[in-house]
Amino acid sequence: LVQSLVSLEDAEANITHSVRSTIGGRLGASIRSTTELVGGSATTAGEGTPLLTKGGGVAVVEPEASALTVWIWPALTCAAMYAFYNIFIKKGSYTIHPILGGVVLQFVAALLGTVLLLIVRKVEGPESLQYDRNGLLWSFWAGIAVGTAELLSFTVSGMGVPATQSIPIIIGGSVMFGAVLGLIILGEVLMLHGWFGVALLVSGIAMVATDPGEKVEEGGGGDDDEEAPPLLVWIVPALICASAYAFYNIFIKKGSASINPILGGVILQFVAALFGSILLGILTLKEGNIDYLNVDMMGFIWACCAGLAVGSAELLSFTVSGMGVNATQSIPIIIGGSVMFGAVLGLVMLGEQLMLQGWLGVTALMIGIGFVATDPGEKVAGH
Repeated sequence: LVQSLVSLEDAEANITHSVRSTIGGRLGASIRSTTELVGGSATTAGEGTPLLTKGGGVAVVEPEASALTVWIWPALTCAAMYAFYNIFIKKGSYTIHPILGGVVLQFVAALLGTVLLLIVRKVEGPESLQYDRNGLLWSFWAGIAVGTAELLSFTVSGMGVPATQSIPIIIGGSVMFGAVLGLIILGEVLMLHGWFGVALLVSGIAMVATDPGEKVEEGGGGDDDEEAPPLLVWIVPALICASAYAFYNIFIKKGSASINPILGGVILQFVAALFGSILLGILTLKEGNIDYLNVDMMGFIWACCAGLAVGSAELLSFTVSGMGVNATQSIPIIIGGSVMFGAVLGLVMLGEQLMLQGWLGVTALMIGIGFVATDPGEKVAGH
């Protein structure tokens, strides 16, 4: 009997040791697989939660979407900042080279983000600035995308295209591309309720874009007699710009669960500024001088204002995405909202007045925002 008890105790000890070793080994491997060593210290994803699965791996679960009343206000503020950004670009586009304007505004945005980053680090401590490799990578690609979009936006505005046409085309295109990319890359699907809202947004944008309007006073700083180029000349760079903005929003969504929003915003801003600086250097080497860089003080000031506006918008965009809001909801809200605010700012700051058709379009935008914001949506498996 004693020998049997001893044998049972030995067997229990062996089983316990085996289970502990297995669980410990798998858990350690799982933690190492989702932890990046940065500067000799482990830094985990900002919002994702690692969970041990049956296979011994880790599933990083994105945060649940916040309530509408929580995220709609930063999203609409973000939309307003994008509207100011587009108006400032239009104001300065006649008096500064588009690449130089893009570089200036991104460095200003990066400096704004850096100041906020230092404040957060001081108040909340360095441990609040969480990130991992995925967060850094997607922030980098977001910077490339938004840098490309901003250079093209300056280029289109500099062609003499009215802001009441170019901005809705660029923004409407990014809604369209964003809905497709949200499905393909993120696996986010809107329900019928949401697609009806997107249809209202696209219809509203089209109505605003084709509104004949009238000019109260010249606000762009360019030649009053300058005619807008034919549609076929500027529509291609405008749509490329729209697709770049859509990719930018998708990349932000991909990285938002893995990096502090302010840190992500600062990284993408510096990447965009460096990207523009490289293009500027290549162009200068090709020209052999800097005489082509037409710029005056007002163009420089408007570019700086655009930088402050877009810097704020990019930080808010990261924040909204970090709340777990589907890109198929947040992108139309931010973009549609920026058209709505842009219509008002275009009148106030540029003297570009909408007619009845345009204001009906703005009304459709507001209704569409409500439909998309309240769409329950669904997540396709495997994304």
